[in-house]
Amino acid sequence: MNVRLGLLALVLASSGCATGESDLPSFGTGSDEELVTAEAIAYEQLLDAEESPAIGKGITELRTLKVQVDITAMAHTKVQQLSGGVPVWGGEAIVHLAQDGKLAGFTDNLLAQVDVDPTPAYDADEAIDLAVAAAPGGWAELSDDPRADLWVLRHEGADHLAWRVQLHHVNYRADDSMPVVFIDAHDGEIVWTYNNFQTASCSAGTNYYGTVALDCYTDGASYYLENTTDLLGTYSWNNTTSGLYYISSATSTMPSSTAVTRNANEAHYVSQKVFDYYSTAHGRDGIDGAGGPAYITSHGYNFITSTTSYSTNYVNAFWDSANEYMTYGDGDGVNSGSLTTLDIGGHEMTHGVTQYEANLTYSGEPGHLNEATSDVFGAMVERAALGDSAGTWLVGEQTWTPSVSGDALRYMNDPADDGYSYDYYSSSIGSADVHYGSGVPNLAFYLMSEGGTHPRGKSTTVVTAIGADDAAEIWYLALSSYMTSSTNFSGARAAMLSAAGALYGTSSTQYATVGNAWTAVGVGAAPSCTSYTYSSSLSRTGRSNYHPGSSGASVTATSQTATLTGPSSADFDLYLQKKSGRTWSNVATATGSTSSEAISYSGSSGTYRTQVVSDSGSGSYSLTWCR
Repeated sequence: MNVRLGLLALVLASSGCATGESDLPSFGTGSDEELVTAEAIAYEQLLDAEESPAIGKGITELRTLKVQVDITAMAHTKVQQLSGGVPVWGGEAIVHLAQDGKLAGFTDNLLAQVDVDPTPAYDADEAIDLAVAAAPGGWAELSDDPRADLWVLRHEGADHLAWRVQLHHVNYRADDSMPVVFIDAHDGEIVWTYNNFQTASCSAGTNYYGTVALDCYTDGASYYLENTTDLLGTYSWNNTTSGLYYISSATSTMPSSTAVTRNANEAHYVSQKVFDYYSTAHGRDGIDGAGGPAYITSHGYNFITSTTSYSTNYVNAFWDSANEYMTYGDGDGVNSGSLTTLDIGGHEMTHGVTQYEANLTYSGEPGHLNEATSDVFGAMVERAALGDSAGTWLVGEQTWTPSVSGDALRYMNDPADDGYSYDYYSSSIGSADVHYGSGVPNLAFYLMSEGGTHPRGKSTTVVTAIGADDAAEIWYLALSSYMTSSTNFSGARAAMLSAAGALYGTSSTQYATVGNAWTAVGVGAAPSCTSYTYSSSLSRTGRSNYHPGSSGASVTATSQTATLTGPSSADFDLYLQKKSGRTWSNVATATGSTSSEAISYSGSSGTYRTQVVSDSGSGSYSLTWCR
């Protein structure tokens, strides 16, 4: 759908959609009819709603990018801003509709008052020549044909009509890259460039997972690393750069006597685990959400493709965003071994998922968020396959520098431990390498999952754990329904709060935890509340105390936190209770196995109290309640 705002009334009329509030629909199944209705209502809101992100910004053209109904039965319509028929880079909005069809809000990344002549003076071929001429090695270093498309780009406050030229510079070396070059279509100058080579460099040995079960294809004579149910195929470069080879066997036991065969086996196992995780946890079918994308056609099937043993001593793994397949190197045995691990495969294939959802630009804060999203779901793939462990929060721990034990490429639980990554927001973070800036959202996700405070004391916000499953569900919904290509850290916080509210309610612990986790890493202000500290003691098991007393206190803050510190020899529990009539009910609890407990709660005003109970032992304690 590509319409001018002035024609939206005609679009609505022709859709047959009733727009009166009493006739609003109910979303649920995501049927074609629901999607058409959701799109029509979305454009009505863009045209008429007082808070519309289009009104007042001089926007006259929009194009629909995606319409979906998510698992919460909310409908989301993502639109692309146009100017003179040309898409505006980063100019996107999402209209969110509640299950009953009413407006639930907007995600707004539309650009105001775009002003540019849409007629290019340079054509696509001329722009490609200019971009290639500026690239190291020129045409001789390119590994695929360049691609060019026209955009309106706002860069450093000025609007440009620009050709986006995508170059493919993958020659099996450490300096491989996929430059994206924006050439001004009026004067031929380079406006902006970034590297879209979405990769994580790691190192490791192989066969970390022992003997595993694999789904293979057989033609009756041989077996191949091809899963014809989920359409996953794995092939080997066989330490060359000139062609792909089958890994096959005359029996159902695949060969594993060489590094080449073991690495291919692992990559096939990893691709299956990535597919299984996304299918089970998020109901997603493949990388693109529709069972693809396919790259290799073999034995009559179109396969989502993984390739291994890429060149010789290649220390890298990456999702090829242009051709849409996975590539793993064997490593060099010093900096790395094979890169076919669960978290690396999950990381790289998630770049594909992000490409099909928010399509976060691989530069600045959107680039950091892109990398963090891959780290997050790489960790979740590993956790789904192997279970919870300290290694869940380490990136590439199995592969990084084989001669050094206990290290990792990145540390989600303490990002600064690698010596490079950010762990707290700074206004200068936009210029950092995308892998290092990812530390901030990585730590936010860790705190959502595990709870606690900033590992280096850079903030005092206490975060209540909601578990990795809930945190990942919130992140995935935010990525698929609330983020756009230009979403930055504050936008990601807002997107995740929207997702948490849709999934669990805005009074839920999950909602409060999302906000507090981002606050803990310097993104967003802490909830407004006043702290009170109480010191007391419990004489034996079963005793309890109320603070500030059994009658409680009037609370108007929408968010509350409570932190208990007691003796190491005892087990004290903490409860937050709210009064309704004459009855007190627990609204938040912390009942761990120690006397150090923390609660975060978001809810309406009322009369509240805290209760400290000895589950075992005795001693003095201190309680700080922010209310």
